[in-house]
Amino acid sequence: MSTIEEVKQQLKKAKQELREARKEIEELKIREVLYLERLDNWAEKNQYLNNKISNMTMDEVAQMQKAKAEYNEKYLKDKEMAEAFDKQSQVKLDTLGVNNE
Repeated sequence: MSTIEEVKQQLKKAKQELREARKEIEELKIREVLYLERLDNWAEKNQYLNNKISNMTMDEVAQMQKAKAEYNEKYLKDKEMAEAFDKQSQVKLDTLGVNNE
């Protein structure tokens, strides 16, 4: 049979575990609320975009395709320019006596 002190220690330990479990549950409830809000926001945004795409005219589609093509052209030019700049900086480093190994 357990002594009174052992029972008190077990009770104290059980109360501490219960407090920790309650604290964890509260944190999980807060996370759940945040996740539900994010899900609602996503659903609203998704519905808006679906409606926008569904109601597009052919002129708007052509305009979007043209804008995408222009963006891709600009991206490629910027990429080429960045690569040329990198090569130029490597050449300058090599001419200054820095070993490029």
